[in-house]
Amino acid sequence: MTPDFSPDMLKRFLRLRVDMMVRISFPSQGRSAEKAARAELRQRCDVSRQEFWDAWQGRLGNGRLRAKIWAALWVDPAEFGLLLTDDGGQEAVDAG
Repeated sequence: MTPDFSPDMLKRFLRLRVDMMVRISFPSQGRSAEKAARAELRQRCDVSRQEFWDAWQGRLGNGRLRAKIWAALWVDPAEFGLLLTDDGGQEAVDAG
């Protein structure tokens, strides 16, 4: 089974991570806690606000930026032998 690193899956992971961060790290619930968690995660990803927003909306096609965000989520597509492509897809990398 090949893991799915599509823009839509990245969107889902980002939203789950922010939800987890809100529940664990931030004492106040609500919009302000979610906004703070998103800002912290964006800074950890080291991407611009627009790039993070595109990923949050499932519209980030740039493979390099998607891989960078996945790495900040402690998931490396290269460990699965995959290269993320700029069309929002992925392809297997020949190990040889």
